Amino acid sequence: MYKRSFSTLVLTIVCLLLAGVLLSGCNPSKPSDVTPTPPATDTPKPTTHSETLTLYFPNSQATGLIPTDRTVEVQDQETIQAMFVELANPPSGLEAPLPSGTTLLDATVSSDGIATINLSTEFQTNFGGGSAGELMTMYSIVNTLTTLPNIQSVQFLLDGDKHDGILGHLDTRVPIKPNESLIINPE
Repeated sequence: MYKRSFSTLVLTIVCLLLAGVLLSGCNPSKPSDVTPTPPATDTPKPTTHSETLTLYFPNSQATGLIPTDRTVEVQDQETIQAMFVELANPPSGLEAPLPSGTTLLDATVSSDGIATINLSTEFQTNFGGGSAGELMTMYSIVNTLTTLPNIQSVQFLLDGDKHDGILGHLDTRVPIKPNESLIINPE
């Protein structure tokens, strides 16, 4: 009886040792089996700086544009985006030039000074201001963007396409230059 128990005990110990040896060969912490993790690379953090922007807002009678300076935090090269955000928030007594829901989808500036802005369809579908409102809306944007030193005119796109007259009357097939005759200097 002891002989059989002793044999079973020895066989069990040998099996456990063998299993231990076999399992230690599969150890993932063994240097030859570990794939080194590359060091984490630091992605450059966006840089933010203060910039003073001149924005043009329509007056409540739609007879002219009032210049307004604002200092905003601008991230990297997102000045045009910052201008659109600010144009959606007019000062008291002035009008927001952008139709509700308008989104700036994309903006680029060519080497010859043409800013091409791609606006969402809400720019057209939510506009309701007639020909005077159209002038205030379009030149509010154009006069604002052309305050930047590298922009002389603005090409409007609607969902990536040029249109004869996005809001009705003003020809938007070609870039639009600023109209300084619409500016009313505050007294």
